[in-house]
Amino acid sequence: MAQRSEHAGRRKTDIKGPLVISVVLAVVAFVVVSTVAAGGTDNAARVGLGLIAAGIAFIASVVVCATLMLLEKPNAEELGQGTGVNRSSARIFAESQARREAERVRTEATDGAAEGKTSGEPEFGQRVRPDTTGEEPGSSAR
Repeated sequence: MAQRSEHAGRRKTDIKGPLVISVVLAVVAFVVVSTVAAGGTDNAARVGLGLIAAGIAFIASVVVCATLMLLEKPNAEELGQGTGVNRSSARIFAESQARREAERVRTEATDGAAEGKTSGEPEFGQRVRPDTTGEEPGSSAR
């Protein structure tokens, strides 16, 4: 929509195109509203209503063009590389996954070596007193 040119390291936005589009839309709105409000070409044109419609059309089209020009602005290169939360979380996830895997391998290795020696302590998931069967269904500990 708007042409951009490099000027001393900064981009300069050309606003002639959006202004021309806005003026053309304002002229069209003026002609249409002036003619329609008068009831056709046989009666005198309603210039006041035409000017109001032209002003509204001009302002609205300038706002829309300016918004589109802001949206068209390209992002910096470093923003497209997944900076911030996205890149950090992926790296942190990979590191924690590798750490968990190393911990699992180390635990399996020590569990295999410790099979011969039992400390008498129950491991996770084992009952402290194996002779008990647990609570009866329907009973509560209240």
